Amino acid sequence: MRLLDARLMFLLFSILLCGCAATPGGSAPAAPPAWITIAPGLRINTELGIVEFDGVVASDCHNPATPDVYLELLVCAPDTREHEALVVTTVQPSLIHAALLAIGAVPGSPGNLGESSPPSGSGLTVEVIVRQGEAVDVRDWVTDAPTRSLRPMDGFVFSGSQIHTRENATRYDADGTGVIIGLTTFGSEVVAYRALMSPQAAVDEPVWIADPQVVPEIGAEVRVRIRLGVLAVSGSQSRFGFHHVTRRSGEK
Repeated sequence: MRLLDARLMFLLFSILLCGCAATPGGSAPAAPPAWITIAPGLRINTELGIVEFDGVVASDCHNPATPDVYLELLVCAPDTREHEALVVTTVQPSLIHAALLAIGAVPGSPGNLGESSPPSGSGLTVEVIVRQGEAVDVRDWVTDAPTRSLRPMDGFVFSGSQIHTRENATRYDADGTGVIIGLTTFGSEVVAYRALMSPQAAVDEPVWIADPQVVPEIGAEVRVRIRLGVLAVSGSQSRFGFHHVTRRSGEK
């Protein structure tokens, strides 16, 4: 993983160097903006420790014929797992990995269900922004199917996916699987949910669904914001990291 991190940092450095080149006439380069675009749809703010990328809502939880959209991950790449994700983005997973390195996040490793080993890495907070609204905790877009009164309680870590070598070709695993921010444990996610849970229904019964009371319509533009540090929540915890939801007056 260290070799991959070095390659990604070199790529990121090259991008940033091009953006900070000296201006014509030999004048000194202008002070870099607080937000730096490092790839189409991908930005970082090193002062605030934030990575932000563009996406769209992938789940159609407002269709009365299929109101329960079960979730196995929160963010995925196109043509992978959109049917079980909240958001889809065209930003390459390995570039998101590089952006997290640039803000000082330290990768660990994905969870391993066979060894009951939880994921590791720098603690992260994941938020979503719709249009010009405020950033909200992505966990607020998720609820449990049985009671509609629980939300994910555990936080997220920079697990950093894995490196696979096949036929003398080395590949960043998430670039192939499309798993960017997990909710269940795939073992290839860039950002992992701390609680272990199998994506196989025969092993762990599916629990999480997209909350139609807060998730926008399918196709709505979204910004996903990843911050260094963990946003704590209060409540009771179970194996899958539940906490109780206090709904506003009038909510069902």
